[in-house]
Amino acid sequence: MSIEVVDLDEYWQAPAVSYLRRSPYRNAIPLSNLTQLRAYCTVVVAHSEGMVQGVASYYRDLPFPALAFAAEPGPALPQLLTMLADRAPELREAALGTVIPQQRLPGLAACAVIETAEPETQMVAEPETLRRRDDPQVRRLRGDDLPAMAALAKIGGLVAWRDAVLTHGPAFGAFIDTQLAAMATTHFATPDVVEIGNIVTHPTFRRRGLASACTSALTDACFRLAPRVYLMVMENNSGAYEVYRGLGFWPAERFVFTSFRLRS
Repeated sequence: MSIEVVDLDEYWQAPAVSYLRRSPYRNAIPLSNLTQLRAYCTVVVAHSEGMVQGVASYYRDLPFPALAFAAEPGPALPQLLTMLADRAPELREAALGTVIPQQRLPGLAACAVIETAEPETQMVAEPETLRRRDDPQVRRLRGDDLPAMAALAKIGGLVAWRDAVLTHGPAFGAFIDTQLAAMATTHFATPDVVEIGNIVTHPTFRRRGLASACTSALTDACFRLAPRVYLMVMENNSGAYEVYRGLGFWPAERFVFTSFRLRS
């Protein structure tokens, strides 16, 4: 089968999005890179005889080069990664990061050098499963809260923090007196699926259920944007796993947070 790889354009936008929508949870990150986060991304599409065979993207708004992909088995993925590196030569020299379903790891390992692969669980909630927790200390966060949000993100060591976080979707915070004690934010929000994260509590205020209340309020708000909401939990974080189970999230699929380098 002959594969051609092209830059995403208006012609390929709709077919590529339709291809990813076949598995909206599994393909949520590449789907967001083709839609809401498109302005921050370089995107290429593999096709054969007019049929999409895969999509890959380079998201430039994180502290590390972040790639995302979904591709059919075979030659599509190596050709997609080669094309991305042609468009962004810095990718050839850097350690790259991606969060992918575990079943895609062998395909990536066949055309890249895997350095680390840390397992994560994708936990999902839908409107009928969410167990809502109201807390009068929780409210929606605004632009004037950003300095306090950034400070809390730094204390919590959040690696995916972006100052533009409020442009990606809602965020909720819990306040003790006037101090932001906990928060939960949106990584991206597409009409199909929303990823939430940056869930953190100030060390002084832990074990009060504040982050749970923020997550509950945020998830409820995100159901006005899409029918599916998910978050990622590191496999060794059993405490967080149980908290999210208590809120009505359930484990959907095993992912891996992978650091890798392209083969020369």
